[in-house]
Amino acid sequence: MQCSKCRQKAIHYQPYSGQYLCVEHLVADIETKAKRTIRQQKGMCPGDHIAVIITGDPAERALLFFLHNLAGKRRDILVSGIPGGAHESPDSIAGRTGATRIALATTLEDCSAAILAGILRGEPMTSIIGRRGDTGTRPVFAPFCHIPSCEIAQYSRIHGLEESSVPAARQNDSLYEDVKNILGAYAHRHPAAPHAILNLGEMLSAAAQETEAEQNKHRTVDEETR
Repeated sequence: MQCSKCRQKAIHYQPYSGQYLCVEHLVADIETKAKRTIRQQKGMCPGDHIAVIITGDPAERALLFFLHNLAGKRRDILVSGIPGGAHESPDSIAGRTGATRIALATTLEDCSAAILAGILRGEPMTSIIGRRGDTGTRPVFAPFCHIPSCEIAQYSRIHGLEESSVPAARQNDSLYEDVKNILGAYAHRHPAAPHAILNLGEMLSAAAQETEAEQNKHRTVDEETR
């Protein structure tokens, strides 16, 4: 099968877009989405020390590789891979090295399942990035949250990244695991479903943040007029 964007041999089919992609265009598609997400989440600022927490998930190695390449020769941004425990707070891990920002290797399946589980629990949708654990006070971003895990696995193989022998961290949340399994089965028949859930989560999160900001504004005005 030929790539939908050129005549090269396709190595991957995207069921949610209907496109066949060759190596070059798959890598470009992944990196374009990740860069756009970083801009939207304000994930990189001059002077940042970005920590990628390494717990054994192969996607974390791919994220570290991507961010190292993205930062390139910039002297105002440092990217570090920091080993951490499966159940340890990312903020505590990053704090040991003085990191100012945390990058999570959360993929589309993880993020959409966390959003849906949060909705089922009735949790306020104020943040969709740090929902899988306590992220503390450091800003957190997730460049891969719009990218399926199978594409990140392809990205890793293309760049010859070694897979970790350490077992990936488990969510240790029965509702989340159930939702992820159900959503995974449903996505086989409806591949756009995880994307729709993520988009809904982002809209709800943005609306909640706007409401919170407006409430804080009114609270400040009320305090000043007392």
